[in-house]
Amino acid sequence: MPSVLPSVVDGLEVNELPEGLIVCDPTSDLIHYLNSTSAIVFTLCDGTHDASEIADFIALTVDLDEPPLVEVEGCLSALGSKGLLQ
Repeated sequence: MPSVLPSVVDGLEVNELPEGLIVCDPTSDLIHYLNSTSAIVFTLCDGTHDASEIADFIALTVDLDEPPLVEVEGCLSALGSKGLLQ
């Protein structure tokens, strides 16, 4: 699980696609495909935003009634388990 203020692991190669991101981890030779929502979460992981702030941003961006905190926490957990966040 990433820290309270998650940040992207150094050394990852990130490439934008119309529908999200491709993240290459040169240390493990793994390639990760992130959809547009996961890409937003990943991009906001700069060490200055917590899960609640990321959920609030997504709610504003896609005009949701409630911030998707549970979903963001799940996404952060998944990104962390794949070694993309610290």
